[in-house]
Amino acid sequence: MRPLPVHAYRYVDIKPVKVNTDYHVQYQQHHYSVPHQYIGKTLELHASDTLITLYFRQRAVAFHPRQHRPCTITEVSHMPKRHHKQQQWMPGRLKNWAKHLGPEVLSWVSGQLAARAHPEQAYRVCLGLLNLSREYPGQRLSAACCIVNREGLDRLKHIESSLMSQRDRLPETLTVQAELPQ
Repeated sequence: MRPLPVHAYRYVDIKPVKVNTDYHVQYQQHHYSVPHQYIGKTLELHASDTLITLYFRQRAVAFHPRQHRPCTITEVSHMPKRHHKQQQWMPGRLKNWAKHLGPEVLSWVSGQLAARAHPEQAYRVCLGLLNLSREYPGQRLSAACCIVNREGLDRLKHIESSLMSQRDRLPETLTVQAELPQ
């Protein structure tokens, strides 16, 4: 008989992931940063119980402690060198686009950018909202954002839900006068 292995067997989930424009990959509702030069490339993600390792052509390019709750982990060294210029340009561009759609859209986008530790973490959700302007007119988007802002909701799916159910077209206040029997 041979001796037992030194380390116990550990399950590792392996899957291909594509790097988004915000230089993050997604794994089970968590976002992990990778060096910015891999934007648009497909990496191989290895997820153990405690560690996320990302490989490009069998070479490890990023390591992160695995998170078991939805969050975004951004390592500063993964950001591009021109990051400060882009940081000023991209939020300004997103806010300008939102301003053209309406003040409520601008308010929602500004809230998303301010709520994150790094504004880049909000680019994906802001672009998702602004791309809805291809399907819906600006006044509907603004009305849906008004509903979401008033109720304190911050998820894109709440805005999409309001638009799909046409809740944004309902009057803001319905006067219902019901007479109850005495």
